[in-house]
Amino acid sequence: MQHRAVTSCRPGRMNKQPTIWMLAGPNGVGKTTYAFRHIRAVAGTVRFINLDEIARGLSPMDPEAEKNTAARIALDRFDAYLGAKGEGGDFSMETTLAGLTYLRRLQHAKSLGWRIHLLYFVVATPEAALARIARRVSEGGHAVPEADARRRFARSIANVPRYVALADMWRVFDNNGGQPKVAAEGRAGCIAYRGATDGLPSPLTAILEHLPACAEA
Repeated sequence: MQHRAVTSCRPGRMNKQPTIWMLAGPNGVGKTTYAFRHIRAVAGTVRFINLDEIARGLSPMDPEAEKNTAARIALDRFDAYLGAKGEGGDFSMETTLAGLTYLRRLQHAKSLGWRIHLLYFVVATPEAALARIARRVSEGGHAVPEADARRRFARSIANVPRYVALADMWRVFDNNGGQPKVAAEGRAGCIAYRGATDGLPSPLTAILEHLPACAEA
């Protein structure tokens, strides 16, 4: 089965609901690269919450030392954007989904009339993600301890159903080749399209297989 080509998933111009774009997935799967290359065109916004970039701004020589402070700033920025939806409109954010920190905030956002679009990036194995992280470090990027990366890889996938259930639109991207390919997509806890999943981790494939099919709109 062939992968679907990546197309724009912006809401139509007549849709006046503000949208939160979540770029999610384990460490080392290409979320930030995708954001800097494509999020403005895909989502129509340059407002991007990225914990690693915040930490780097606080301490360029040792970003890891400022991770806790950066996490608080990221949450504060999320809340500020949420409270100013009539002023700034859509925004995007990056998260590993390894925890449930944003789940309650997203539930609150939905109650305020926000739409949630989830773009989930993944590679086949934790080892593939670690290799990408090592390459990033060799090019001057930030490191992630191996134990943390492995733990987040598993937890991120385990949390996918919770976030998919909230999403007005979601897509899973196979990023093994460096060019993201849509492997599956759907909305609000159901699946509308499933393509080739041989490049996805088996636990994620199992999750997708158990999602109910979306009713035709």
